[in-house]
Amino acid sequence: MMEFGIRTVTMDDISRDLGISKKTIYQYFKDKKELVNTITDLHLNIEKDRFEGTVTNSENGVHELIMVSQCLRESMKDMKMSMMNELQKFYPEAWQMYEDFKKGVMLESITAVIIRGQEEGLFRAEVDPRLVAVMRIEQVQTFIMRNLFPTEKYSLYDVQMQLFDHFIHGLFTIEGHQLFNEYTTSKTKNNDTLN
Repeated sequence: MMEFGIRTVTMDDISRDLGISKKTIYQYFKDKKELVNTITDLHLNIEKDRFEGTVTNSENGVHELIMVSQCLRESMKDMKMSMMNELQKFYPEAWQMYEDFKKGVMLESITAVIIRGQEEGLFRAEVDPRLVAVMRIEQVQTFIMRNLFPTEKYSLYDVQMQLFDHFIHGLFTIEGHQLFNEYTTSKTKNNDTLN
């Protein structure tokens, strides 16, 4: 479904790919809508665990922000813009699950990391954590949902990295910038990336 979009994939396609009959699928799922809702719920629970793991696995607010941003990018990297639009238009229950996840897990994660960074003196104190978190989430979603960039020229990854770069430069203190540069320099030396 991620590759071809939700509406174009039929129950026949799913049964053929799984090597089982449609009747078997219908023993577990009433219809395609229920299947989409179940897959969405499972996916969002996996994402929730990943977001929550950033707090325990990070060294400081800058490191946590890098990890949270990686979670955001990874959760969207396989997603096609058309798929998000399909969820919104044709699968309202699944879309509501995504909206709840966005307003809950995503918003709380970004807000908490900004507060942590401020307490550590790594993020600017005058920044309103919740307002900036909402702005960040909506900025990313707007670019994805409204197709605001020519996809033949920019990949979703490129757009994400530009938005992230703009976001962090408005957020960090001098100390936060220095620490971020240390992380990026050490990643570059190890032939690793921040994504």
